[in-house]
Amino acid sequence: MASRGRGSWLLVGCLGLACAVEDAEVPEGMLARVRGTVFGPQDLAVVQGQLGAYAQQRFRGPEGQRALLDALIETEILAQEAVRAGLRDDPRVEFAVLEEIAAIHASAELQRRVPREPIAADEAALRAEYERLREEFVIPERRGARGLVYFSFAEAEAALARFQSGAEPFDERKDLVSTPLQPRDDARFPAFHPILFEAGLTPGDWLPDPVFIGERLLVGKLAAVEPEGATPFEDPAVQERLVTALRAPKVEEARRAWMAELAQRSAF
Repeated sequence: MASRGRGSWLLVGCLGLACAVEDAEVPEGMLARVRGTVFGPQDLAVVQGQLGAYAQQRFRGPEGQRALLDALIETEILAQEAVRAGLRDDPRVEFAVLEEIAAIHASAELQRRVPREPIAADEAALRAEYERLREEFVIPERRGARGLVYFSFAEAEAALARFQSGAEPFDERKDLVSTPLQPRDDARFPAFHPILFEAGLTPGDWLPDPVFIGERLLVGKLAAVEPEGATPFEDPAVQERLVTALRAPKVEEARRAWMAELAQRSAF
C-alpha cells in the first residue's frame, strides 16, 4: 500500500507504539513516512474504499483524513514490527491488519448509531450524571509541612522542644525544607500523615511530634492546607468523562443490535 514521491504535507508522530515514524523528509505530495514506507493520498483512498458508506463520509475532510492516516500508520507500525520479529508469513499479521480496518469501520458505525454530539449538548443529562458521579470528582484535602531534617529521634525531639520553647529560632532558619501538598495516605506514610492531618491543626501550628520523611525525621510546622473541593462541571476532562459515561450503555446496546443484524444477514 506504500507510495513514493517528493515533498511533504503532514509528518505524523510515533503514536506511542514505537518510534517507527521517522523524522526524515516526507516526499512531495505524500503524507507520512514509516521507516521505508511512505503513505500518500491514494493510500487513504484505498483504505477508505474498504469501509462502509458512513465510515467513508466520516473520514472526509482534514480531521477525518488525519484520523484515518493515524490508523493507517499504526497498522503499518504493527506490520513492520511483526516482520522484524520474523512473522512475515504468519497469518496473524494479515489478520491484525484486517482487524485494524474492522475497528475503524466499527467505530464509524457506532458513531453513526449513537452520535456523540447530541449527548454532549444535553446539559441537563450531563449535570444529572455529574451529580450521580460527584464523589469521583472530589479533590481531597491536601497538606504540606515545613521544617528541619534530623537523623535520630532523640536529636529531633530535643530540637522540637527548643523550638517550641523559643530557646532557638525556627522561622528564620535558612535550611528549612518543605514537603509538597499531598492528600492523606496513611497506608503509604503511616509515620507522617496521621500527624500531618491531625484534627485541629492550622497552618503555622507545630506538628506535635517529629515525623518520618524516608529514613530521616522532620521537625516542623503545618505549612499549608488546601481544602477539599471538586473538579468543576465545566472542566473539559469532566465533560469528556460525563459524555463517555452517558454514551457507553447506548453504544453497547447499539453494538448488540448491530451484531444481531449481521448475524441475521449471514443466515441467508
